[in-house]
Amino acid sequence: MVKVDHAAPDVTRDRTGLRRDVGLIGLMWASVGSIIGSGWLYGAEKAVVMAGPAAIISWLIGTVAIVLLALVHAELGGMFPVAGGTARYPHYAFGGLAGMSFGWFSWLQAATVAPIEVEAMIGYAAHWDFAKGFQHADGTLTTSGFVVAVVLMAVFVAVNFLGVRVLAHTNSAATWWKIAVPLATIFIIAIGHF
Repeated sequence: MVKVDHAAPDVTRDRTGLRRDVGLIGLMWASVGSIIGSGWLYGAEKAVVMAGPAAIISWLIGTVAIVLLALVHAELGGMFPVAGGTARYPHYAFGGLAGMSFGWFSWLQAATVAPIEVEAMIGYAAHWDFAKGFQHADGTLTTSGFVVAVVLMAVFVAVNFLGVRVLAHTNSAATWWKIAVPLATIFIIAIGHF
């Protein structure tokens, strides 16, 4: 086990560490954007199909678990201001195997988010006439759907390669859109006396 006073470097001594280009708003929108992704729509649909109204119980259990994990992560982030906290915190507490495992899980999560979002974008677009041919009935991609997926992945890669600031601005615009559409839907349905 690592001693707490030696686990994190003193950030006041090391001024040549990570650049902080994103800022508070960019970080906040990155968090909100990752929460309001395709999962909250597709996840709700699949949960209701599988469990019916009992799906609300799973959402409540998930909420409690995520809040507890977020609070622990926030506390550790304040105690140990180091890069790669998702892998470093388990390493400090449980050793190299735990740190490597959580680092690997974190990498898998990061590597699979973009393809999942591309799949969701193609699925969302299926209600437009021009996009109906992108997927087979079982949800797999057609040849034209595969080409569209490759183009969308190339756009995601380009945005990531252009830098953190461009990524933060792009993410902020997408997050505003993710918030505006559901709110507009709620207000329109409320005005229409749903």
